[in-house]
Amino acid sequence: MAREKGKARKTGKITQQVRSDDLRVCVVGLGLIGGSIALALKSRRPRMNLVGCDIKPALETARTSGVFNSLVESKKLAQAVKDCDYVFLCAPYSVNVQLLMQLRDLVPQNCLITDVSGLKREICQVARRLYASPEGPWFLGGHPLSGRELSGFGAATPELFRGRTWALCEGSPIPAERMAEFRDLMDATGAALCEVDARAHDEAMVTVSHLPQLVSTALMLTAAGRDAGMAGTALLDMTRLASSNPLTWNPVLLAERQRAVQELQRLRAYLTEIEIALAFNEPLTKWFNLAARARESLLKATVTGANAST
Repeated sequence: MAREKGKARKTGKITQQVRSDDLRVCVVGLGLIGGSIALALKSRRPRMNLVGCDIKPALETARTSGVFNSLVESKKLAQAVKDCDYVFLCAPYSVNVQLLMQLRDLVPQNCLITDVSGLKREICQVARRLYASPEGPWFLGGHPLSGRELSGFGAATPELFRGRTWALCEGSPIPAERMAEFRDLMDATGAALCEVDARAHDEAMVTVSHLPQLVSTALMLTAAGRDAGMAGTALLDMTRLASSNPLTWNPVLLAERQRAVQELQRLRAYLTEIEIALAFNEPLTKWFNLAARARESLLKATVTGANAST
């Protein structure tokens, strides 16, 4: 997969038709993201052979959906990935890294493995070492920039990724025709695929993903118990992420803690400017206008990127 270091490139829609009749796809980890991937793929490719893999309690929840052709306990990973064309690793980040190491000797040679982890550098480095042959199997780092404050298969929806960016980070030398097939398969999710260097991805995530999580958490702690029962949509929307699972966020934040601290310091500087302006009875027009123009640019870039893949 061709890429330019440090720059993201939106991919266009691929028209090649995937082998929907005989594809075998395994989703390992049936939480919000894994469950949503499974629902999205099956809704658009109903004839594919879809396998779900997780611990036993999670399988019981997923069984009621009726979208899986088979469900396999994670302790029987080899059985789950046997003869698979694609494997989606949707477990927590550290587990995905371990799974990638295990799968090298379990998947067929023509299998393409991808993941949904919020960190890309380490897992892509592992892949370059273990999945280096152009003959396969291959690994392609992935990260859908979409989610909900809820967790578990019960919160999954096939529309979770529609119109959202899905980052792809090179991990193996994947043949062009296989990449085309993968992109066509991913069209079922409705996501806008974006090729980006793994290091650039991890650095950007601190600003666009980690910082909003921390701000939402701090804002909720600040407002807690002081809403007098009159909280409106502004507070509810801005604190949605405060319900996120810390088991998901702790590893990611600690891995990028230095940059996260820098972003928090940058935020604090702006808050201090606003605080001083208010203390001295200054209008906040300058900050409002700067923020409005910045958000307009952000929305324009986001919408343009999403349209490039639809």
